[in-house]
Amino acid sequence: MATDLNTCEVFKAEGLKYFFEGGRECALNNLNFSIMSGESIAIVGPNGAGKSTLLNIMLGYADKYEGVFEFMGREISGWKPSQMARVRAYIPQENETGLKLTALEYLKLSRGAPHLTEKSEINKYLELFDISYLRDRVTATMSGGEMRLLQLIFALLRNPSVVLLDEPVSFLDVNNQKKFFDGLKEISSERSDGKGEKMTIISILHDLNMAAYYCDRIMLLNKGEIVKFDSPLDVINFKTLGSIFFRESLTREVKMKEGGAEISAHVICGGGAGSEIMEALLSQGVNVSAGVLNIGDSDWNFCKNNKVAMVEEEPFQKISDENYIKNLEYIKKADVIVLCAFALGKGNLANLKFIEESGMILGKKIISAFSAHAELDFTGGAAGPLLKKIGENSERFLTPDEFKTVFARVRDSLKKQDRLS
Repeated sequence: MATDLNTCEVFKAEGLKYFFEGGRECALNNLNFSIMSGESIAIVGPNGAGKSTLLNIMLGYADKYEGVFEFMGREISGWKPSQMARVRAYIPQENETGLKLTALEYLKLSRGAPHLTEKSEINKYLELFDISYLRDRVTATMSGGEMRLLQLIFALLRNPSVVLLDEPVSFLDVNNQKKFFDGLKEISSERSDGKGEKMTIISILHDLNMAAYYCDRIMLLNKGEIVKFDSPLDVINFKTLGSIFFRESLTREVKMKEGGAEISAHVICGGGAGSEIMEALLSQGVNVSAGVLNIGDSDWNFCKNNKVAMVEEEPFQKISDENYIKNLEYIKKADVIVLCAFALGKGNLANLKFIEESGMILGKKIISAFSAHAELDFTGGAAGPLLKKIGENSERFLTPDEFKTVFARVRDSLKKQDRLS
């Protein structure tokens, strides 16, 4: 009996465990989940969380697991490679290199023999991804972004039911990232509307904003276990990420210190990472501002509840030029800039650039929590140089109590410099 791809569980795990060779270290521990046909799923988590191991099991490459792991209703270890190749496609992290074929010649091989793929199909995909100009160019001369889009077309021409992606856009610029996922989403929708077959897309991603924007659900892994597997809004928040990295911080109303503010601080935060910090500042009579914060974020709610001036942006969108300028103005007016440790994606990477472009140039006092939390960097390494530079020019803290001590020292230093009114 044929599998109904519109309603089936594409992947199902029950008590899934995987041990590295030797059996001593557990890479995956008691995973239980199901992924239905047509879903778009992101797998996220810090390095060593088990993302690649789980993907290898999904690909059928790692069959020495314990427990149950089914692919389309059958134990995946029972599938032959040739059978899996007919229904699923895979795009690894690395691009194809050294090929001396034109794009057309390369894509004609997507179904094995060149005659099985029509030129009209190829042209359709090249136009969709806006790379028709590559049709007769040799692949070895293409940029990494161009070749990555060509790899995606190669996979889609095979009409797979399932597409597995391993950090597919980590090395692409913003425009090509958007082309990649917009095109994938459009093809999946066309297939659903036309043939009725829904394409299932599973991606390992480091960019949380990208995951939230394009995926139906996000699986957050840590230390080989599922921390949360739910909608983007239920996963990408401080309460969930804090269960891995920090203790939970609750939004609360703060009692303000009597008298006018003698010092101002701009807090760059998100996901609840700044609530306790802002509470400490407000209770000491500090004039606080914050940004750029996503509307609905827990730090955003804290600012609303406590009438803290802030710059706000639509959720999971890149910071607009207007809000970029607004945030710079707050930084210029502040005596102290506080950088909290929050999840960094390419959408909010500009928050770090604010500090580099304005805070350090103007000689602002910077207090940063980020030096010890590089695991919250989901930018594919883009944040690394900025974090290093900020770390070299800032006072550091790990906990809210440490922040209070550091802030008191910075405040005294500013008083001695007669920078306060």
